[in-house]
Amino acid sequence: MWEEQKRTRFHQLRQRQGKSALTEAEQAELAFLTQELEAAEAACLTPATERLRQEREILETQNRSLEVLALRKEALVRRLSAFLAEAQTERRAIDGELASVLAESRGSETDE
Repeated sequence: MWEEQKRTRFHQLRQRQGKSALTEAEQAELAFLTQELEAAEAACLTPATERLRQEREILETQNRSLEVLALRKEALVRRLSAFLAEAQTERRAIDGELASVLAESRGSETDE
């Protein structure tokens, strides 16, 4: 990213700054090097930041799709549960009527 000479000079200036020993010219040089470093870092980070933004958008789209599918699945479970309850009620009604018919049939056989 930065050549060794700039890196070394930057660290020297930062150390001198910590000791409050910078001249005006050195302060200006440090400010310039800091801006240059920040610009270089931004240039390096921009592609990664863009990639992360795109990945986040893809994940958000997938999450919305998954939420819709989960809601559909929940609705299906409710419909199937209601249908099953209705089917069980109908089966019990049929079994009851069948038992009644068979009981009448047996009763008429014993009467003869």
